[in-house]
Amino acid sequence: MGAVVTSFVAVSISAVRKVRNQKSISTRPCALVRQPSCVKDEHTKFSGSIPAAYDRYLGPLLFQPYAEDLATRLAANKTGSVLELACGTGILTRVLRTHLPSKVKLIATDLNEPMFRQAAAKFGNNERVRWLEADACDLPFADRKFDAVVCQFGIMFVPDKAHAAREAHRVLKRDGIFLFNVWDEMRHNKLGELAHRTITSYFENDPPTFYKVPFSYHNRAEIRRILKHAGFREIKTEVIAKIGKANRAEDVARGLVEGNPVAVTIAKRDPSLLPIITGAVTAAITRRFGERDIRAPMRAIVVRARA
Repeated sequence: MGAVVTSFVAVSISAVRKVRNQKSISTRPCALVRQPSCVKDEHTKFSGSIPAAYDRYLGPLLFQPYAEDLATRLAANKTGSVLELACGTGILTRVLRTHLPSKVKLIATDLNEPMFRQAAAKFGNNERVRWLEADACDLPFADRKFDAVVCQFGIMFVPDKAHAAREAHRVLKRDGIFLFNVWDEMRHNKLGELAHRTITSYFENDPPTFYKVPFSYHNRAEIRRILKHAGFREIKTEVIAKIGKANRAEDVARGLVEGNPVAVTIAKRDPSLLPIITGAVTAAITRRFGERDIRAPMRAIVVRARA
């Protein structure tokens, strides 16, 4: 879920070549440069009211703690240029810009324009962030351009993870850092597990499968294998447990139901079910964690590799 969570499918070859030949993607702070977007499936289309709900309810609860963790790790390395993949609503982007020296060039990419718009609102005109609608499997950058590539909770949504790893390696300078996190198994992330079980219980046939995707890429041996084959070395994985905090169970439920594409899936089948399911998820969270001052365990895997 994270940041980003977007569809990474092929973009026009001619458009990619055109952008790669440009010396500068953008010279304006917080400018958005568009790449041709492709059709996104129901797991990756964050639009309508979803970005605002995602940012408001899930951002502080799930993503901010891990954004602080990634930014602290990255800040410990000397970097002059950073590429963020699947930036989503800019939760990690905001923390990176705060943690990194102002001279560090930061380019944030995603494939969902509504998420970009939510992200850009967090930045002033004098802050150095460049926004690019780009495909993680076909990055529109020259070889060996960046000191670091970073991604928060977005790799799980990439259809071809091996291809994305090769692209990250290609655009990294020698000894550059690839730093990202992914969710551990669903059973270690109780809020996601509660949401998934509650939502699917309302559909006897063909239940929504969104929540299987964010928790699908937790095999550390597989992650290391893919990165090694892409050319990375010094590959390290670390399990990081944290506590997600929220004031009200209802807010958590709204984020878990309305703050991701599962809301679209539910609405397409029966719009009247949305408030009913949100209420059911609220009740499930209340039974497990209480109605207020929610404290829920969550677990992720942080991956660091050198090009």
